[in-house]
Amino acid sequence: MKIGEIVSKCNAVFDNERICLRAEFDETSFLIKRTDVSGFSEVVEVPLASNCLVDCTINIWSVRLSNMVKYMIDGAITTILGTPKSTLYPERKYVLSAMRYVEGPVAIKQYVTSLQASGDYVTFDFGSKENAEKWTDEELRNLSQWFPREAIDAMKETVEDE
Repeated sequence: MKIGEIVSKCNAVFDNERICLRAEFDETSFLIKRTDVSGFSEVVEVPLASNCLVDCTINIWSVRLSNMVKYMIDGAITTILGTPKSTLYPERKYVLSAMRYVEGPVAIKQYVTSLQASGDYVTFDFGSKENAEKWTDEELRNLSQWFPREAIDAMKETVEDE
């Protein structure tokens, strides 16, 4: 199960229970926060790098919760701690696209299928989206030594889960 699915399931239960909790995640942790008028506080924090309960912050006693919500939160924590991190929080992949003029004013969208960098020069090969090279955020950041970050951001398209 992916972290986004866990967040969606938690929020669906919270909405059904009409309680002021929201589940979310960032690059480092899964969070459940209380967002009612009494204050904004973290109820649960599970660092995504952790493998044991000791690393987690759990303050569910500070909020009145039904047993169903407590079991759901416990299940979410157990799932997060027991799931391989590459499956739980997969790194996003991107392809790079560009409009290329083929004949005269006719432009078609093509995708970078390979990139060779040598010193100050970079060479691209273009082709179909199916054959496009997939890039992670880290790999795209490394390309910024040759290209402005804005240009890379304009070219990148998220690859949907396969």
